Amino acid sequence: MKLQLAAMAALVVATATLAPVADARPGGGGPENTNCVPVKMGPYYHQRCEVTYFDENGEPYVRVYWIDQNGQWYLPAD
Repeated sequence: MKLQLAAMAALVVATATLAPVADARPGGGGPENTNCVPVKMGPYYHQRCEVTYFDENGEPYVRVYWIDQNGQWYLPAD
C-alpha cells in the first residue's frame, strides 16, 4: 500500500512540474489552427493538412503537409 501511495505521489509531482513547461511558448508560439481535408488519390484517401502559425509580430503563415493511407505524414513536392 505504501508503495502504491508513493508511486501516486510521484506521478502527481511529475505532472505538476510539467504543466508550466507545456504552457511555455518560445518565439511565436505553436500552431493556432490545423485543418485537414480528405483527398482521393487513386483507390486511397490521403489528407491534406494546413497548419496556421503566428510569428512574434502576429503575422500568420501556413504550412502544408499530407498524411497517406497508412497514417504517415509527408511534405508536398514543391
